[in-house]
Amino acid sequence: MSKKVRIAVAQMRIVKEDECLKKAEEFIKKASKKSADIVVFPEYVANCPLGKPKLLLARKREPHKRFFEKLAKKFDIDIVPGSIIERQNKKFYNTTYYISSEGKTLAKYRKQKLWGNEENSITAGKQSTVVKTKFGKIGLIICWDLAFPEVFDSMARKGAKIIICPSYWSYEDAKKGLKYNHNAEVIFVNSLCTSRAYVYELALVYCNAAGTTYIRGKEVHLLGRSQVAVPFIGPLKRASHNRECLLIADIDLDILKDARKVYKIRAGLKK
Repeated sequence: MSKKVRIAVAQMRIVKEDECLKKAEEFIKKASKKSADIVVFPEYVANCPLGKPKLLLARKREPHKRFFEKLAKKFDIDIVPGSIIERQNKKFYNTTYYISSEGKTLAKYRKQKLWGNEENSITAGKQSTVVKTKFGKIGLIICWDLAFPEVFDSMARKGAKIIICPSYWSYEDAKKGLKYNHNAEVIFVNSLCTSRAYVYELALVYCNAAGTTYIRGKEVHLLGRSQVAVPFIGPLKRASHNRECLLIADIDLDILKDARKVYKIRAGLKK
């Protein structure tokens, strides 16, 4: 099992599906050239359902998965392809996957903690997901899950070393909080990423969407601030903006062992 892992975080705009998937392939190609082991994309990549018919979007699940499975094999890289809307038994779920460099989907995760308008159309998942990979055990979460300790408790108990979080987080998510601080959500996200890495003695990979969009006629500014955080250091790499970019971070997994020896927080969770 590898003691080091190179993560590529693709902070990108979520636009029309064809354009988005083309852009995703370009990011994967760049990540492969930089010898990344895993590349991660934002929540709702290529099919953001806000203000759009979710049924139509849900039908695109299998082509979406196959698209990334082929690219994983072609470029010899593991992929967490953001999230899509998945339909099952007349219910809709916000779902992400872990795809190996062999082009096989090893695991999927359904978002447990729903935010805002999602609660009107999306069904919450009920289980945490931790998948065994050649880099160790990796947990999957989506966006608002990041705020809830119980989600991390479950993954920590299952032995997760790395948590990957696709996200679609905006400045406007602060709502009334904006009158106190325009950067309220920047502080929130940065604090969560570092604190989760410390408290659960793991590496936190956060990939957020970039740029601006319109939801129900209102302009929304995505937060960006994608990052990779670990204990003792905090952010190894962090985008200080909401523009498109590809972050590359090298994680020495020994730092997680040392954190567990020093803090022993995870050991306490098992009691």
